[in-house]
Amino acid sequence: MIQDLLEAFKKGDISQEEAYEKIVKILYEQGEDFLLDLHRHKRTGFPEVIFGQGKTMEQIISIAGSFLDTGGRAIISIADETVQAALSQAFPEALMKRAGNLVCLKKGDVPREDLGTVGVITAGTADTPYAKECTLLLEEIGAQVIKAFDFGVSGMHRPFLGIKQTHDADVLIIFAGMDGILPTMMASLTDKPIIAVPTPIGYGFKGQGETALMTMLQSCVPGLLVLNIGNSVGAAAAAVRILLSIKRHRDEPVG
Repeated sequence: MIQDLLEAFKKGDISQEEAYEKIVKILYEQGEDFLLDLHRHKRTGFPEVIFGQGKTMEQIISIAGSFLDTGGRAIISIADETVQAALSQAFPEALMKRAGNLVCLKKGDVPREDLGTVGVITAGTADTPYAKECTLLLEEIGAQVIKAFDFGVSGMHRPFLGIKQTHDADVLIIFAGMDGILPTMMASLTDKPIIAVPTPIGYGFKGQGETALMTMLQSCVPGLLVLNIGNSVGAAAAAVRILLSIKRHRDEPVG
């Protein structure tokens, strides 16, 4: 569409100002207190996610409505039960999927690209809400997900079983709280890219994810990718970038 506008401008069919205004409308939509990045998914492979924290209910509903109208889908993170109920009431015609504090709203058929496969692993059952948020995002965008929940190091055999269960994945995302050692251990057992996500699961001193984060940052296994505490959205985005890179390489013609 942008190419068509540039060609029209080149031929003199539209003015520079008209071309600029039309291109801006393709890329962005401006509201009273927001500017939607409509081109982000095409540009980066990952859609804009509405960050629910700090926004009023009216702002969340308004932004979600704009995304639904322009692209047929709205994704909201850090959306508690009150926000989820308000979204359900505001958009009764939309299909709503929920996982933890993540919500995906859809109208109609939103095309999805077959990206590849991600293994989503948790150290404990308490880490699964974050893993399920990540899983919902990945599946919504077009990745296949192999889940392996509760494969932590309190039973030394379990990480090996988790690696085996996710053998067909292109990239692994590992969620772990408490001591946060699972990503390091698994990174020593496989050549797959590993994205480590500390979760705020634990107790006592530095038990809200700080210890897990520090353990992962101090990993003795080179190449472990570490995100911030509870960052399920960032983990999905990182995995998608890796999958897209792999896919481009696979799709390149030989010779």
